[in-house]
Amino acid sequence: MFTIFLYTLGALLVVATLLPQWNTSRWWVRLCDFPRLQIVILCGVVLLVAAIIRPPGAAHLAFMLIVALAALWQLSWIWRHFPGAPKEVPRSKIAVSAPNKISLLTSNVLQNSRNVDKLIEIVLTTDPDVFFAVEIDEWWRDRLNDALASRYLHRISYPLSNGYGLVLFSRFELIDPNVRFTVDEAIPSIRVSVRLRSGAMIDLYGLHPRPPSIFQDSLERDVELILVGKEVRSTHRPSIVLGDLNDVAWSPTTSKFKQISGLLDPRRGRGFFNTYPSHMPGLRYPLDHLFHSAHFSLGEMRILPSFGSDHLPLWISLYLDDSDGGEELEAAVKGHLPIE
Repeated sequence: MFTIFLYTLGALLVVATLLPQWNTSRWWVRLCDFPRLQIVILCGVVLLVAAIIRPPGAAHLAFMLIVALAALWQLSWIWRHFPGAPKEVPRSKIAVSAPNKISLLTSNVLQNSRNVDKLIEIVLTTDPDVFFAVEIDEWWRDRLNDALASRYLHRISYPLSNGYGLVLFSRFELIDPNVRFTVDEAIPSIRVSVRLRSGAMIDLYGLHPRPPSIFQDSLERDVELILVGKEVRSTHRPSIVLGDLNDVAWSPTTSKFKQISGLLDPRRGRGFFNTYPSHMPGLRYPLDHLFHSAHFSLGEMRILPSFGSDHLPLWISLYLDDSDGGEELEAAVKGHLPIE
């Protein structure tokens, strides 16, 4: 009976490994993009148990080989996010107080949660230059405004009761703020230019597309990410895309988004920075993201403590580099070369 269970679990892991190769937006296929690390771990457990029980026969050895190949295939998708892998973004050598520094905090607040005081405490403690939050309804908007308006003079808000409202607070001047609806009139996003202390201008995109979920395919999410990627690429400007993208960093959609946009992932070579679900550490995925153009180098990046949402906040500081540094990074992107 136990052997049957072991074989069944191994077969399910192999199926979950093969399904994402299907080029489709069907939700039950695309959800298999998410738990690649968890599948690797489970494959390891299956292989360990299979090696211990070792019933005789070539079929058992074939089973172990297939499960091992599934684990290796999954690792080929995620290995770049392990600490020690080649870093895609170098650490900045610019002074901490440089006028071209920007720090950002992004978080999904969980609309039905009312733990606003804990989130405000996190914002005040980390003191980001830009704070972007999603799942904002009018209740959340009003209370965040009351607590943060004196600190952040520049704001964009579009509260909604459907789980897709958003707000952006900035201590830097916002130029041409634009709340727009790229693929769905119920799903807003933000595009705005931000003037840093140095006077340099960068483009900022705040997104929260629909997730693939039961009876909700990933097509809208995929289209929105690709459209934003093309827009970023066409501007040739320093750009940052952040938010709850409802996708993992290694999925085919996000990989295509990175390829089209030319944006970089500062997590590569540093860790997974898993943010969801906050209450289940062993099952977390990196759903909250920040990608940036090759004009930036990394200061710090970290996941912040839970405040009652199902997502953990993501905080990062970046430096807009001089032209030489930007050209070096651009060359790395175009040549698909990791930065050691």
